[in-house]
Amino acid sequence: MCARKKTTFVIAFAVLVIGVTLIVGCSASRPTATTASATTTPVVVVRPTELPLPPTPTLAAVRGSERTAVNVIKATGNLISENQVTLSFQISGRIKEVSIKEGDRVKAGAILSTLDTGTLETQVMQAQALFDAAITTFDKVKAGPTADDIALARSNLDRAKAAVDQAQAAYDRIGGATAPFIAMTPQSLALQQATSAYQGALAQYNLTVKHPTASELAAAAAQVAQAQLALDSAKQTLVNAKLIAPISGTVLSITAKAGESASPGAPMAVVADLSKMQALVNLDETSLASVKVGQPVALTLDVLNGKPLTGKVRKIGLLATSATGVVSVPVTIDIDPTDGLIYPGLSATIEFLTKP
Repeated sequence: MCARKKTTFVIAFAVLVIGVTLIVGCSASRPTATTASATTTPVVVVRPTELPLPPTPTLAAVRGSERTAVNVIKATGNLISENQVTLSFQISGRIKEVSIKEGDRVKAGAILSTLDTGTLETQVMQAQALFDAAITTFDKVKAGPTADDIALARSNLDRAKAAVDQAQAAYDRIGGATAPFIAMTPQSLALQQATSAYQGALAQYNLTVKHPTASELAAAAAQVAQAQLALDSAKQTLVNAKLIAPISGTVLSITAKAGESASPGAPMAVVADLSKMQALVNLDETSLASVKVGQPVALTLDVLNGKPLTGKVRKIGLLATSATGVVSVPVTIDIDPTDGLIYPGLSATIEFLTKP
């Protein structure tokens, strides 16, 4: 009897334990209800209109997504000016004056430096005097004889004719050509001399009245031309003693110093137009196939702290070069106007945007 009661008690206890386990398991599957019953924190219901919106794409992100649709060819090049000149003296001499410094803006025709020109100026004056004399002579020859010149020539001719007549009369009085030994007489010698003088006077008269002849004009003109060349040469030498800017621009460098000697052809100054800048880059022949004249490019310069510049392909060179087995062609790019300070020699990273 006692054993049966004991068995019944065990069974009842087991049923109780199973029931409690099931209740606890159901409670664990409903955390919200349990939490709500365990704490006093209110439940917040988020309405659909209050849900946070996704962030709006930025312009940079949009541009980035657009660039993924193109191929980018990158290369490194250097800036150049579309119009840049290196100046030097054409003659040797001592530098007398330097009138500019680096960074100065100059106009075309401005004198940047000069040599000592004292001797050269004297040479110009001498050449000018010789030229003036040659012009005076030419004008006189071209004008022909004056009335006085003709009168003088005619008077000389008349006197020579009278002398011949007088000598002829004396010659005839002693028998003339029929007289024996006439050639040995003084009368014969006087006639010969008078005749010779008359022929000279006649020639001078004809030359005077027929002046100028073609040969005289040619000779006088040649003297003028020779004097003109000498004067032009002297003047040009004087000009070559000045360092003159052929273009308007900025002085990038000046090596001329007053008191120093200058040699012909030695660089003395560099002037460039910084308002028209370009970039020069060498592209390998594989990349060159995707580049066309007029194609837009982007440029990045360290000196501008990453500020981008834009431009277009101006020219594709026609002469390829080879270095270390790589064949490349020079490409010139026109840089669009910018307020940034850029100048020749700066390096730039250049991106060519090409369609895939």
